[in-house]
Amino acid sequence: MNINQISFQLYTARKFIPYKNVFEFISSTGIKNIELFALSDFDEVELKELLQEFNLTSLSAHISFESLEQIDLILNKLKFLNVKHAIIPAPKAIPGKKFEEYFKISEKEWISLAREISNKINIFHDNGFTLGYHNHSFEFNALPNGKYPIEYILDENENLKFEIDIGWTTAGYANPINWINKYKNQIIACHLKDFYFNDNMLNHDNQCNIGEGFINWKELLSKIAETPCEVIAIEHDDPKDYKTYITRSIQFLSKI
Repeated sequence: MNINQISFQLYTARKFIPYKNVFEFISSTGIKNIELFALSDFDEVELKELLQEFNLTSLSAHISFESLEQIDLILNKLKFLNVKHAIIPAPKAIPGKKFEEYFKISEKEWISLAREISNKINIFHDNGFTLGYHNHSFEFNALPNGKYPIEYILDENENLKFEIDIGWTTAGYANPINWINKYKNQIIACHLKDFYFNDNMLNHDNQCNIGEGFINWKELLSKIAETPCEVIAIEHDDPKDYKTYITRSIQFLSKI
């Protein structure tokens, strides 16, 4: 892979602020694109200044499901930052519940969620953006009827794009190849996340630098190359040292 093909999900470095130092380091590695997260929580003016100062772009950004309730605000931020792809990273938050509880909803609730997202797609399209969904492992827990939540989300509207998190797909004990094939035409972004061992993958301490785990990246990236994917972002949920994570992951990916 060429360095220009590799993006960085800013969530990885959220514990290493100030962000100016993070952006400066990312720029020094040769990475040109940053995927933003929790866009509604950031000041877009400060973000744009950092992107410009360090000659970086942001083709995609994660927006919370809740931000759809203030859609004009989020659209204005996306426009200001020249973001192309808006990506919902998880279902609606449930007050007082842990993150994994957001996914423990019924078939009827998944259908309702999918329709809510689908109803917003044209608004994003009309404003020059795509709207997508990013998976965790939980969307690959089969419902009582045998269908997977990810199918309800992506089958509702073929115009909804897909950011497939290959690591989380693997953590859900699903075969990423099968899901890349199934939603090949909807994939516009992907996350690379690696693990030392193929059990206990929800433990962030099991995450490792890309290429130092058990996932076959050469095979998967070859498959991703057959899709319309525009953003290939490396991500670690809780690295001890984000600089080492980025450097070693780039070193591995540059050899593929």
